[in-house]
Amino acid sequence: SAVALGGARRKMSENCNFKATGKKLMGHSGAITCLDFSPDGQFLASGSADCTVKIWNFKSGKLLKSIEEHTAGINSVAWGGKSGALCTASDDGKILVHDVKTWKVRHKLIGHTKPVFCVDMSKDESLIVSGGMGGKVRIWSGRTGRCEKILPGHVKPVTAVAFNPEPPKSKGYPADKLIVSSGYDGLCRIWETETGHLLRTVGNDLNGHPAVGNADFAPNNSIVLISTHDGKVSLWDIKTSECKWQAQGHQNSKYCTSSKIWPIFKEKPVLNNKPLIVCGSEDGQVYIWHVDKTLLAKLKHSDSKDVVLAVACHPSEAYVATGSLNQPGIRLWKTALWTCSSCGFKHNTPWLQACKQCRASRS
Repeated sequence: SAVALGGARRKMSENCNFKATGKKLMGHSGAITCLDFSPDGQFLASGSADCTVKIWNFKSGKLLKSIEEHTAGINSVAWGGKSGALCTASDDGKILVHDVKTWKVRHKLIGHTKPVFCVDMSKDESLIVSGGMGGKVRIWSGRTGRCEKILPGHVKPVTAVAFNPEPPKSKGYPADKLIVSSGYDGLCRIWETETGHLLRTVGNDLNGHPAVGNADFAPNNSIVLISTHDGKVSLWDIKTSECKWQAQGHQNSKYCTSSKIWPIFKEKPVLNNKPLIVCGSEDGQVYIWHVDKTLLAKLKHSDSKDVVLAVACHPSEAYVATGSLNQPGIRLWKTALWTCSSCGFKHNTPWLQACKQCRASRS
């Protein structure tokens, strides 16, 4: 069942401490629609309604590059797994693949005839997946830029696409990459990349419900994160199509606000060996949930009339970046929530002295 905010407020302040870093990345002149940290953690890419993509050194706040190749607003940015390429998708119907070393356009992916809402690149940078207003999911070659498959899986615009980060290890799954797609038709689908075969529709009871605004794989590949336009965010098992976790409290009924799984790494903010869920909201805030159904924090990005469209979680450090509809600046947040994935205690507490894993990590 969904979890309301009231029961979580008591724990919020004692479990999590997010603070703004003081840096606001200024350079865009329109809404911040998308954000993505590079896999190596060095750069932050931002896309805006001002038709530009900007590359930042997020720690110094320095603007490194402004890309002005699109003729309409940017909807999605995605780094390749090797941090060697950056994909950008726009309302102009084009997807551009940029070479990070030279910042020249490596490929122009032509095929969508309507605005492109979402794009992702595989870890080895060999494949690209996209979706948009036309309701089609397209798979492209990252090497040639040619469209290899068209997946007609949605009858309304596609809101999100993503590759699974690693080949699934669970029995019953193919050894190749999977793709998740979601749409305004209320559906979330799992595809086999090599054949284009539809493996499963996750959460069949979503059909007829509000639009699915965002979908993404969890690091273990067997779970997908789904956020819908009724203010709910949930985790679904893609093998059984069973809802494993659900929370409700952030506002989301109109825009495709970003939701992310902040996964478990050795040096990451975790609680009791479980990841965090980070959600943008239509009240100017960012909601951060722990999967034990505790609301850990509400970050006030802007006023209550603003919409937080974009969130990005750093791949190895305790940073979150946020962007919104009405404010052209990107805000950065850092948390003091550093806990051991073995014992679950914060690193600044005496309990850690008894944990073998913590002692080993300090040596």
